[in-house]
Amino acid sequence: MTTNAAGHLPAYLAALGRVTYPAWDLWVVDNGSSDGSPGLVAAAFPEATVLRNDANLGFTGACNQALRLLLAGATDYRGVLFLNDDTEVTPGFIEPLVALADDGTLVAPRCYLAGQPGVLDDSAGDFDWLRGKWKESTLGTSETATEGAPRGVGAANLSCLLVPLQVFRTIGLLDDAFFAYYDDTDFCRRAGDAGFRILVEPASIVYHRKGATLGGQLSVFGCYYLTRNRPYLMRKHLGRGPRFLAFLVYFLTTRAVRMVLWAKAGRFDLCRATLRGLRDFFAGRMGAGKPGRARDRGTRRPA
Repeated sequence: MTTNAAGHLPAYLAALGRVTYPAWDLWVVDNGSSDGSPGLVAAAFPEATVLRNDANLGFTGACNQALRLLLAGATDYRGVLFLNDDTEVTPGFIEPLVALADDGTLVAPRCYLAGQPGVLDDSAGDFDWLRGKWKESTLGTSETATEGAPRGVGAANLSCLLVPLQVFRTIGLLDDAFFAYYDDTDFCRRAGDAGFRILVEPASIVYHRKGATLGGQLSVFGCYYLTRNRPYLMRKHLGRGPRFLAFLVYFLTTRAVRMVLWAKAGRFDLCRATLRGLRDFFAGRMGAGKPGRARDRGTRRPA
């Protein structure tokens, strides 16, 4: 999925051009880019399948569009490798993923932050279904010796994840209510509940420009969808009982603290995005939302 990604697409496409695995096809869904992103893909990979949308369908809408075509067609594909356009792969990253995968196994690579060798992204791990976050976030931490062998995890980001087609046939596609963010956590939870396993293969290495595609927590877009979708994810899998209510108290308290800190730093745009996200969750407005305007001119970044 691409949306006005011309700034980082060249590095992404150049890395893909060095991939050594012989049997793969590139599918790109462009969400209404105005910066020539689809043309960059077509020029670098003339044989690629490029689907062009006039509007932004979100991460879930774009991925589901391609998945429906793949599943409906007569194809020899055994799996789909999700790969964000803000990643940069290493030449031999596909081979270890394929070697470890089977019809019952999803496989993620070891993911480092771009430009920081040995510093990990938080792309895979175990999810805390009490607080709605990673149990132990690896973001910005140095790898350890225990991360040298394949291991099972509860969830992995769709920034890079090899998924057998059988998973989609069993549990369905991505939940389009998310639009972006937490859709991958939901997908992995559903896959795990259906009996599939998720492994991390450290022999496969990928670098990630964190937040380059969607902006992350310190953007209006990211703040809105992260705020709205996190309680939706938790309610979807916990129901409306005491466990969800306990999470909601914790979540609302931590959002209030964050808004105080953001207000002190002049980030009133993030405060408004948070309030819009909460409003839309409680109103049941999911899918493509209205995050609000980008950061106000002249305000300061938080320390």
